[in-house]
Amino acid sequence: GQQRAVGEIVGDVDSALNVPRITGFENHQGVTHLGPGVKPMAKVLSGIGNGDGYEGAYNGHVLGTYMHGPALVRNPGLADLLLRWSTGHDIAPINDSWAGKLREERLNAVLPG
Repeated sequence: GQQRAVGEIVGDVDSALNVPRITGFENHQGVTHLGPGVKPMAKVLSGIGNGDGYEGAYNGHVLGTYMHGPALVRNPGLADLLLRWSTGHDIAPINDSWAGKLREERLNAVLPG
């Protein structure tokens, strides 16, 4: 792509995945064009993502994203989705106040109010 994407990204995940809003860090100059049958993972609220207003992609139980760093730590719902896909079982969410605080801090830093 023409523009390098470096910084925080926030997106609303496709409702079919049943994952809350995602937050992450992107550092790339890639542009993604989705092929037939592939759906965007999330609509970008802040950041660049795929370069078309969306972030990541998925098809069946395969998911891709430009998010670097602790993407699964920041997004326990996304981690739970991947665990459900890989095990075939629902995963009870971990009640971890530190993960929740990190998540809120990142979301509020990028999308205040």
